[in-house]
Amino acid sequence: MLLSYLAPLPLMMVGLYRGNGAAVAAGLAAMVAVALAAGGFASLPFAVVVMLPSLVVVRQALLWRSNADGSVEWYPPGLVLGWLTGAGLALIVIGALLIPDRPDGVESGGLQAWVADTIGNTLDMVAPNLTSEQRKAAADWWVPFFPAMVASSWLAMAVVNAVTAQGFLVRLGRNRRPTPSYRELELPLWLGVVLAAVAITGGVAEGDLGYLARSAVVVTLIPFALLGLATVHGWAAGRPNARVFLAAMYGGLFLASAWALIPVAGLGLVRFMTRFRRAESSGGGKEE
Repeated sequence: MLLSYLAPLPLMMVGLYRGNGAAVAAGLAAMVAVALAAGGFASLPFAVVVMLPSLVVVRQALLWRSNADGSVEWYPPGLVLGWLTGAGLALIVIGALLIPDRPDGVESGGLQAWVADTIGNTLDMVAPNLTSEQRKAAADWWVPFFPAMVASSWLAMAVVNAVTAQGFLVRLGRNRRPTPSYRELELPLWLGVVLAAVAITGGVAEGDLGYLARSAVVVTLIPFALLGLATVHGWAAGRPNARVFLAAMYGGLFLASAWALIPVAGLGLVRFMTRFRRAESSGGGKEE
């Protein structure tokens, strides 16, 4: 599982070092290797899960422009994160459209019924000895936000591998762009608009539309959670025992599971909403 989660890392390292062409070549070679090892069909999910985020990160992260004073301005990490989030939301919609023969129709929440049926069948195969209470508990956890869990995992994997790839390249002296200051992360305005739209839709709509909108809310909150973490890092920078404080914070987040990201995302939302009141805006993610 750990190695599969790090599958985008070598593709991102090759791309961030050699460029877009090298990333495409490495991705195609990896798809061929996966097809030979696990069958031709296996290369398709590999392309979506591994190759797609790698190409998005490489293409956007290597964009740059020259300023009037001759300095180089690299594409902000907040906009790269926005592209990845948009891709994750698109995958939710595409996945829903590709599901065949929904059993109960849109009016009765057919997509959620299909997810419940699929999870039930999966539990029958991997954990046939579960009691009815355990099966119900598992279904109550997975079914309501299953698309969000899949897309959120995909997005988190892309972010972790992108930051790790850049860090490795810096250590090896092979980075093409300097590492941005993640503490100065800023998100594009459209993410706030999308979050508001899907939150309203998820609250008032029923059936498949409401089900997908609620999952979209979870996915769209992830960039704001990262913005909240960036805010904490900025506050801790230069303070005594900053590393101890950050280690304790991440330990608490890990122990508290995914629910702890809600207040962190709230902090990110506060920073996002007050961005216009700050006298000096950072270049870490400002959209020009």
